[in-house]
Amino acid sequence: MKRLLPFLVFLGVASVVALGVYALAYRANLNQLQRTGNVQLEQAADRLLGQLESFQQLPNLLVRHPIVVGALNGAISVDAANAYLVNTALTVGAEEILVLDRQGLVVAASNFEDPFSAVGQNLAGANYVQRALKGGLGYDHAFEPRDRGRDFFFARGVIDGQAPPVGVVVVRADVAQLEFEWEVDEAVLVFEDEFDVVFVTNRVELVLTRDGADGMREEAARLFPRGEVKPFAKYARSDWFGAPIFNFGAGSVMPERALVLSEFIPRLGLTAKLFLDTKTAAANARISAYLAVALLALIGAVLVALNQRRRRLSDRLQVEAQANARLEARVEERTAQLRAAQDQLVQAGKLTALGQMSAGISHEVNQPLAAIRNFAANSVKLIERDRLAEASENLGMITQQVERINRIIKNLRGFARNEVEVPEPVDLNVVLGDAIRLTEQRLRDGDVMLENTPIAGPLMVMGGPVRLQQVLVNLIGNAVDAMADAPQKVLRLWVENGGEVVRIFVADTGTGLREPGRVFEPFYTTKDVGASKGLGLGLSISFGIIGSFGGTLSCRNLDKGAEFCVELRAAP
Repeated sequence: MKRLLPFLVFLGVASVVALGVYALAYRANLNQLQRTGNVQLEQAADRLLGQLESFQQLPNLLVRHPIVVGALNGAISVDAANAYLVNTALTVGAEEILVLDRQGLVVAASNFEDPFSAVGQNLAGANYVQRALKGGLGYDHAFEPRDRGRDFFFARGVIDGQAPPVGVVVVRADVAQLEFEWEVDEAVLVFEDEFDVVFVTNRVELVLTRDGADGMREEAARLFPRGEVKPFAKYARSDWFGAPIFNFGAGSVMPERALVLSEFIPRLGLTAKLFLDTKTAAANARISAYLAVALLALIGAVLVALNQRRRRLSDRLQVEAQANARLEARVEERTAQLRAAQDQLVQAGKLTALGQMSAGISHEVNQPLAAIRNFAANSVKLIERDRLAEASENLGMITQQVERINRIIKNLRGFARNEVEVPEPVDLNVVLGDAIRLTEQRLRDGDVMLENTPIAGPLMVMGGPVRLQQVLVNLIGNAVDAMADAPQKVLRLWVENGGEVVRIFVADTGTGLREPGRVFEPFYTTKDVGASKGLGLGLSISFGIIGSFGGTLSCRNLDKGAEFCVELRAAP
């Protein structure tokens, strides 16, 4: 029993693996068959549309012909018109060409001698005739009881000088003639109308069959009163991995098991369906399952051989067990030493990061503090000059800067925690004005000339007013620092409205960027160590802020200086 148990376990595992491999392989083959079928379906629709193209264009040519116009206004005899229509129908291969007057009465036809000819009939009730009389291209497909044929109809109104049309030209194309030109395809193809009746197909046995378990619809029964429609081939539907599979069984023109693909063709008003035989897909899946079982059998044989060898080596392994135990003890001791060293490195890294973040926070807060200092000094002077209204405005600006410091600390905390703030519509004019006003004193101190191109009217972008202002102030401040030793200090600020995106450019005439690809890395800086202007966190934080708005922050070197570009989404 003990010897039989491994064999039973192997048999069970092999069965499960074989079923799994078969299912996966069958699914992959069905997907490939579906991709191939979609291509065939598009080609079939294009082929039918291409065949109908000449018939669709023919009414546009005939309505301008003097014989057709003359037949409607009495300048040409009906016999001459009939003869011309006969020659034209034979030339282009049309089943029938009709000329109708304004009331829909057929006055001339290419088959006027045919017993089923429509000469003298009134076709005003046909929808394609009504559409042609309204100036459009009339189109329809229908079953013709008079000759038991399936036809496409194309119609166009005849205009004699000016609207409205004085008549209609109708071209009828025989579906059977179109099908005769098709090559014999292995896959079954049908085009069904709105009543689920097969109107066009590459299998003559399926012509005028209807796929519907609910029986004949009232509309279909009215259009086919003499029993022209027959039931579609019987099938049982099942879904494999989301793909519809129809089981038709043997003895039918349809495959025993078919993958069904369908697509509605708006230009025809028909639904194309392709029935692909899944026999090859199932056979390939079975082969994959057999190969998997064979591979498992090979693995089982290898395992048996290894088991025999393991028994022979069991004594040797037992002797080496004690040596392995001593080795494991040494490994554990060294592992404990490595963990202690790693903890020390982590602690040192935390202390370093804490110092760097403190310097970064100081750098970000210094900007609003400098603004508060300027506003306070101005307020004192304004109060001394009894300009209380302007002093009150400065005090209000001080309050805004205090709120900005709170927001900066919140934003830095959010940056450290990787929080994301939902962008909202912001007026870029207001944000740019605030940023320029906050940096005016710094620009004057640095003897920097500002070239700012104003924006006409409000320009809404997606962002946050305080965080976007923080980015612009930081870019302007960096530009001023970069031009500290420049002979010509010019800061250019302009905006480009690209419709869906808005770009803000900040360019300076400084020394440029030594490594443009690294300027957005945290703690990367080109300033001297110990400078009060920060340790390289400003651009990294700005990059994260713009990214949280769904925008981008980029930079490049110019001939003289550097240029930063803030790209934001325009607000809807």
